[in-house]
Amino acid sequence: MVDFSLFFVRLFRKLIQLWGVDYQQFETLLRNNLILDFRRSHSLHKSSKKQKNPFIKQLVIFTFIGGFVEFSLYSIHDILLNLTILYAIIMVMLATTLINEFTSVLFDERENDILLVRPISHRTFFLARLMHIQFYVGYIALALSLLSGIVLAIKYNVVIMAVYFIGVGLSAWITLLFTIFFYLALSKVVKGNKFKDFVTYVQIFLAVVIFGGYQLLPRIVNTNSMKHIYMSVHWWTYFIPPAWPAGFVKFFTFNGTTGMLLFFVLALAVPFLGAIVVVRFLSRGFGNILGQSTVDESSQIEKKSLKEKFSDNMNRLFCVTDMEKEGWKITMKTTRRDRKFKQSVYPMLGIIPVMAIIMLKPDFTDITGSIHKMGDSYRYLYFIFLGFFGIMGIFQLPYTDTPEASWIYKALPFNQHGHLISGAVKALLYKFFFPVYSLLILFSVLVWNIRIFPEMLLGGLLTVFITLIMVIFQKMELPFTQAREMQQKGDKILILFLGMFSMGAVAGLVYVSSFLPYWGILALSILVVGMIVWANRSIRTKKYGVI
Repeated sequence: MVDFSLFFVRLFRKLIQLWGVDYQQFETLLRNNLILDFRRSHSLHKSSKKQKNPFIKQLVIFTFIGGFVEFSLYSIHDILLNLTILYAIIMVMLATTLINEFTSVLFDERENDILLVRPISHRTFFLARLMHIQFYVGYIALALSLLSGIVLAIKYNVVIMAVYFIGVGLSAWITLLFTIFFYLALSKVVKGNKFKDFVTYVQIFLAVVIFGGYQLLPRIVNTNSMKHIYMSVHWWTYFIPPAWPAGFVKFFTFNGTTGMLLFFVLALAVPFLGAIVVVRFLSRGFGNILGQSTVDESSQIEKKSLKEKFSDNMNRLFCVTDMEKEGWKITMKTTRRDRKFKQSVYPMLGIIPVMAIIMLKPDFTDITGSIHKMGDSYRYLYFIFLGFFGIMGIFQLPYTDTPEASWIYKALPFNQHGHLISGAVKALLYKFFFPVYSLLILFSVLVWNIRIFPEMLLGGLLTVFITLIMVIFQKMELPFTQAREMQQKGDKILILFLGMFSMGAVAGLVYVSSFLPYWGILALSILVVGMIVWANRSIRTKKYGVI
């Protein structure tokens, strides 16, 4: 993949130099970043004798997702409408991936001491970062569009398929440029550490909006009527980015009009001119961002005092050993100030309301009637399913920007490293899962009344138990010992699928338990508590390697 990526970049050498970039420095930086990334293996795969990069498996998953999307759009006869929707879905998924997983790559500050003092221009450094991200995003876009391209070749011809894939590349580049332009423009207004705080919350907001729009809008549209609709081009259509590559493809069907010609020009001109604006005129702002300090150490000391006191009380309540308590304290303090941890975890919490609406399917024209109908159903089981999003932070536990600090685990005279992991997991369950699931229980009780509380409680206990089992079998590393780049990009999707499957099984068990009397559900809950105690003991007694 690295050789192919560099070969592709060399085709645009003159264009890159036109943007004011030192090409030799640019290629060296890009090669090093790609080699490091493709050599990495996630901790899930460390136990295998022959380690393989899981990025290939992720691309396979994206290929299947793209196939499902194309299958749902196959019946739309208008190629412009079909491709506009298809490109919109691709661009939304890429934007979501950029927001959730690649902003930390773009603003990574670990190379500052080595590179920023060298004679490397901001343009060169910035474009190397952009292309590093672009190749990941490009491979994901290619996987999403692969089966759609094959369908276009069958319905039309190979030329249309080739043009379609060019449009996919343009879509990926447009999505990246728009995202970067927003961040760099924002850096002109908001300075210092406030910029990074603001970016964190913007990421959460955009992730929720993008995911919500992507999920809710198709449910509003009548898909049966869309089969016979043809997309009309109005003046405002030219402000819809997914329509640009769609018109670009239709232009090559030789049925294009003047409107298609304008789409053709926009699809080519916006990526080219956008790159000039971002690389030549905004890249210095990127260097200024990297030059700022990562963490404002003194920012929230007083504000957190009451929370820290309450957290200490919970620490003494839930942790059974002194080392567990230390693992709890380290985790709470680190996650409170680590922006990249927030960027990884908080968007997952923000999509819970969107998922709730999707699953419950309320009638917004008659909210009261919808609530009454829900009260006579088993839809509260969906809230047990949503509880999974409250445990996602646990899978970010091993990662940090300062893995060199893990030497402390070797220096200290103890070998009870499992107690640290157990305490850290309890801290994140307390910090994220407990408040999320408490709100879900509260809403469920308000709609379905108090009778479903024992079942919701059982569901929460089962979720905690499943989480601990995943921690045991994942062979999790010690807290904050792995460099963040060791986490394979896109790997959260694999964990998401596995977790959702597990939560489906939990919801099924709770549904079966609903036929038992209350004392039977209570007995099951006590049994699960015993299983949780056993799982915690297993984590504490497990042997962990120290870096």
